[in-house]
Amino acid sequence: MFKRMIAVLAIVIAGTAPALAKRVALVIGNGAYEHTVPLPNPANDAELMAAKLRGLGFEVVAGKDQSYNDMRRSVMDFAKKAYGAEIALLFYAGHGMQVGGQNLLVPIDARIEDETSLDFETISVDFIMRQMSKDVKVQMVFLDACRDNPLARTLARRMGPSRSANMGSGLAEIKVQETGGEGSVIAFATSPGDVALDGEGQNSPFTSALIRHIDTPNTSIQTVMTRVTGDVYDETEKRQRPWVNASLIGEVFLNKRADAPGTEVASLGNTATTTPQAQAAPSAAATATAQSTIAWEREKLIWETAKSSNTVADYEAYLSAYPNGLFADFARNSIKRLTTGSQVAAVNPATANVAQPGATTSLPDPQKAIPGTAQTEAALGWNRTARREVQTRLNLSGHNVGRPDGAFGPKTRGGISAWQTANGITPTGFFTAAQYSLLTTQTATQYTAYVAEVKRKPQAAAAASRSTTTTRRTPTTTTQRRTTNNNGGGAINPAGAAFIGGVVGGIIGGAIGR
Repeated sequence: MFKRMIAVLAIVIAGTAPALAKRVALVIGNGAYEHTVPLPNPANDAELMAAKLRGLGFEVVAGKDQSYNDMRRSVMDFAKKAYGAEIALLFYAGHGMQVGGQNLLVPIDARIEDETSLDFETISVDFIMRQMSKDVKVQMVFLDACRDNPLARTLARRMGPSRSANMGSGLAEIKVQETGGEGSVIAFATSPGDVALDGEGQNSPFTSALIRHIDTPNTSIQTVMTRVTGDVYDETEKRQRPWVNASLIGEVFLNKRADAPGTEVASLGNTATTTPQAQAAPSAAATATAQSTIAWEREKLIWETAKSSNTVADYEAYLSAYPNGLFADFARNSIKRLTTGSQVAAVNPATANVAQPGATTSLPDPQKAIPGTAQTEAALGWNRTARREVQTRLNLSGHNVGRPDGAFGPKTRGGISAWQTANGITPTGFFTAAQYSLLTTQTATQYTAYVAEVKRKPQAAAAASRSTTTTRRTPTTTTQRRTTNNNGGGAINPAGAAFIGGVVGGIIGGAIGR
């Protein structure tokens, strides 16, 4: 039934569109870092941007949470496709750094232990831009990679005072070079040398604004970026101002449409002209615009339905209706991920194992069948405080991950895997929503006691301090002192002390290394 509904919708919205000149984009979002602080938004940023660019006629080379080798392959694929393009575009979200004025993008497996690592563990922005300059008319670069990067600070400490002066916060300004085309647009999430915000939602402030404006009909990219800059500046309460450097010799439109009254299709710098047909039929143009919007909303609704269920059957249903849809690559990747697990991920409620009464510490088999990935964990939207809580709960469950600091490094990933193994779940080191719910249920009592004891500790210390001050001022007898000691004088009771020493002490005083 679901497939039949999608097929009908696909027939209804099918239509023709004017041919566009060659447009190619490289879209990468890295967030699941293995050796530094992970970022929750880049994978989401990349998915939405890739879909948006496909809707604008781009052939997209897309990647999420890529290793060094993965990124090199993506750049090579992009370089081959971009040769001779009208527009070549790079969008990157994730960790980046600048060393000696050179901007470097950081794969998820980078360690950056010393300067040697830079050549073998990072990808230079200059290197990618060289691949975009081969008979390309317009280059566009959007870098949402100005976030605070602990790897850069570690490298600066190991370089020594003289060399560390080459390190800088954020990214360095990119000088526009003449390539013989129509020019370039280079945009950073914030000003060169500044650090951008990752945001509290599922997307960063910069990417959210860019996605919101980049496909505005009959609006030049110069105007688009002005609007993006204004939105980010306002939404971050003037803490972040995107930086744009453009050297275009004319206006560039990514969504030049004939269905707007009084315009003809144009891409690079064409001036809109009035035609009798456009003057005579504004209602037809409005109808076409409405149909285009409905088509996009329908495809997006079907994709969200498949993504929400996260089953092979629904992803295949989406692909049967939209084999070349905006989310087709992501659907295929999801099918591959689900079918390579230990069990089939499609959930059949009729055959799902029913939990026995009182069995509150195990997941139903269909939930176990879906392994955790960087994407499923990123979708939870944890900030640093939430990650510290997760680490605390892992310690309380008996899987020591050291001191909770909000950084999911190798030690934390190992603890997650150990917890998953103990609960009969595929040990991937990444959570799903169902797995996090299970951990929360398992540790509810311990975590409540932990929070209460942590709050009680400073209060007890303050009470003990007040009691000591009073004792110094008031003469006491030996009998009174013994009575005070026996009553505890407001200090932590023996049971509480044992709890703090055993459980809380293991959390707070645990190993710092990840």
